[in-house]
Amino acid sequence: MSRSRTSPLLVNRCRVPQRTLWFGRAVLYPDRVCVRGWTWRGRYRRVIPLERIDAVKWWAVIDDVNFLLHLDSGRAVPLQLLKGAGTWNAELHNLIGKSMLKHHCPPDTAAPVPPPAGNGAGS
Repeated sequence: MSRSRTSPLLVNRCRVPQRTLWFGRAVLYPDRVCVRGWTWRGRYRRVIPLERIDAVKWWAVIDDVNFLLHLDSGRAVPLQLLKGAGTWNAELHNLIGKSMLKHHCPPDTAAPVPPPAGNGAGS
């Protein structure tokens, strides 16, 4: 399927820190993130292939940077999504194949978990 004919999964208004960006839009495709808009110098467009994204972080704020893409180069791409940052977080984690909850889960252990004490048997 041609990239130009791929339908976007999500489209939201956005801002880019330290840059004037009019009519800014963040567009999520199945294989890339595209940030576009207009600056003083003309059209702005940045394309980030999903295979370059190592991690995604988001915050529940709307008046500042609330979305951060960590790239395989060690760089980060900060964005301010004006709506839907949580939805973007969930969808990107799904697309890059990483669990959103992995860092909140207890580590896997090889030892079986003993049954809880005081289960009523013999007490």
